[in-house]
Amino acid sequence: MGHHLEKTIVLIGSPKTIASPGQKSARLLFHVSGIITSDHRKKNVIGTIILYVPIQQASLFLPGDQWLIPATNIQPIRSAGNPGAFDYASYCERQNIFHQSYLLKGQYMMVKKSDPFNIYRLLCLGQLSAIRAIKATMPSKSQGLAMALLIGYRDEVDKDVLQAYTNTGVIHVIAVSGMHLGLIFLLLQKLLVFPENRYPVFKWLKALLILLITWWFSGVAGAAASIIRAAFMFSVMLFSRLTRKPMDAIQSINIGAFILLCYQPNWLWDAGFQLSFAALLSIICYQPIIENLVQFKNRIIRGIWQLSAVTLSAQILTLPISICQFHQTPVYFLIANLIAVPLSSIALVTAIIQWLTSVLGIPLTIAGQFTGYMIAGMNSGILRINQLPGVVIDQIEWSFLQTITSYIIIIALTNLIIHRNKTAFIVSLLAMAGFFGLRLQDCLAKNQQFLLLNFHIPGQQAIAMIQGRTLYLVKTSPQFSPSTLLQVERHFRIKEIRHMPGKLFRFGNLFLAIPSEYNDIPSLLVEKPGYLVLPEGLQKIEGLIPIATDKTILVIDGNVPQWRARQWSNILARHHIAFYNTWESGALQLTVNKF
Repeated sequence: MGHHLEKTIVLIGSPKTIASPGQKSARLLFHVSGIITSDHRKKNVIGTIILYVPIQQASLFLPGDQWLIPATNIQPIRSAGNPGAFDYASYCERQNIFHQSYLLKGQYMMVKKSDPFNIYRLLCLGQLSAIRAIKATMPSKSQGLAMALLIGYRDEVDKDVLQAYTNTGVIHVIAVSGMHLGLIFLLLQKLLVFPENRYPVFKWLKALLILLITWWFSGVAGAAASIIRAAFMFSVMLFSRLTRKPMDAIQSINIGAFILLCYQPNWLWDAGFQLSFAALLSIICYQPIIENLVQFKNRIIRGIWQLSAVTLSAQILTLPISICQFHQTPVYFLIANLIAVPLSSIALVTAIIQWLTSVLGIPLTIAGQFTGYMIAGMNSGILRINQLPGVVIDQIEWSFLQTITSYIIIIALTNLIIHRNKTAFIVSLLAMAGFFGLRLQDCLAKNQQFLLLNFHIPGQQAIAMIQGRTLYLVKTSPQFSPSTLLQVERHFRIKEIRHMPGKLFRFGNLFLAIPSEYNDIPSLLVEKPGYLVLPEGLQKIEGLIPIATDKTILVIDGNVPQWRARQWSNILARHHIAFYNTWESGALQLTVNKF
């Protein structure tokens, strides 16, 4: 779709998701099916963009309806490029999304209502019915988490609660995945009773109903990689049972991964997809070993130990991915899971009951109220654990090679413990040596680093210099976020932070000017710095045209509004003045020659 935008005046398409409310606008995915060009021709295209609409109008945008939106508002999704930060542009690119648009009231028009059997519309109606049931029957404090637990809708979960679940290692209970789908699958097996022994055809009818409900629920829950993996695996398991051709668990995992990656290759880089398969494989391989270490006669203690064995086994193969992707690992995950898994399972069942009774028009709210109590109890326990000292080990930086090496260590040690294999012992030692060698190499490289950083943060200005493991903060806006600094500390292995305010800096072979206001610029340009960062509060750039020199590159960063940065870039380009715009090129990161 992107190569058609230059001559496009109008986009034709339909929402793919319901709008998620934000602070100022609502966000939704918009499927583009056609364009109207400047010569008034209509062309069929295929693509997806992210659409931001006024929050008051968000309820108008429902999947299936056809809308016209202007192409003039379309912008490419660009990476901020801040070191160590989440690369949102790459994340969108892996989902084949490259553009976004911010619309104001009146900049859109519905031209066609949805077909009643449109698949996106049906899934949307399912989501909305679940949200209405939750909001009508549950306490307000529990509603956000209930929506996340039931259909994976996280937009209304309290940020502190979400962070607590992440820190304690139980975020999976509110990310609809195999655990949720397995529970629903089990309930359907028990509730759908047919005379299967007398009429074998009912076995296939029951299986068909289970599959339809399972896949419909997967779509309502967002069709994320993790839940599609679970739905596919349960489908394979059900089919093999019907055909009486049991399939080995590892074999079914391999087939599932292959087919899903054929359907969507970019899922290979999706954290949910990676963690989902890693957790399942880890449980299959290690849960029996851990569970058999200790035997209990008491049924309650045995049940607690079995849950503990599942939790511990799941951590083994997911730990390297968690560290590589999220740079942290929880400490009290075992205790947290012993609380969260049983309570969330009960809450999920009662939430489904309340959902069904609301859809059927039955005036009962007891299931919703009970769900609220379960969630309130779960939240209380997780928040208490989150307050314990050392709840999470964070600021861990592993490279891709270290992550691969850690898996070689795990596999070799597993082989050594089970088979007492001498080769496995040697491989594990070599892999450990390689892992720590990679870490040492990285530390030595970081000791020699010499960099200039001009961050891209909308509405803010932040400039720093790095020498070895020391970071010098040259200038930061008052609202500069500590989280950005933590990301940089982790990425560059910073040990010390110093403040170094000023207006003119010589850093190795780099000469940098940072004026505080417009009046500082002429005197600083006389010194012929290599880079001059335009100050906060600068309203016009025309006054710089006569005094700018070809020796100095003007830096337009995030403190300049995007529309103004675009305007200034055009002006500077017309006058052949060198510039760097962080809105277009991301954060400025320069390796400086020391001499």
